[in-house]
Amino acid sequence: SARVSNLARGRKIYEPPRYMSINTALSQLLEVEEKRKEGAYTPDTMVVGVSRLGTSTQQIVSGTMKELVDYDFGAPLHSLVIAGDMHFMEEEMMEFYSWKNEQPKPADS
Repeated sequence: SARVSNLARGRKIYEPPRYMSINTALSQLLEVEEKRKEGAYTPDTMVVGVSRLGTSTQQIVSGTMKELVDYDFGAPLHSLVIAGDMHFMEEEMMEFYSWKNEQPKPADS
């Protein structure tokens, strides 16, 4: 490809930025775990998907990996948090931001 030949010749030609979506990240993580079977996480592992944080269209959504793999997070930028052992207050926040609940609207500034 042109990209590889430019790299081989030492040409600094930058490609436009590309962003990985939460859905792509979850899909790839689940695929890797399915192949390797290392037990790092399961389809039932709790995660938080965050998109466009700090904007009027931000989304914060929690659920299991399998629940959020097809969730519509909209335009980038996206971040994914994989939860470990949680304090009960963290669990309450996960429930508050669950994909099953209607998402809270940002306050008017």
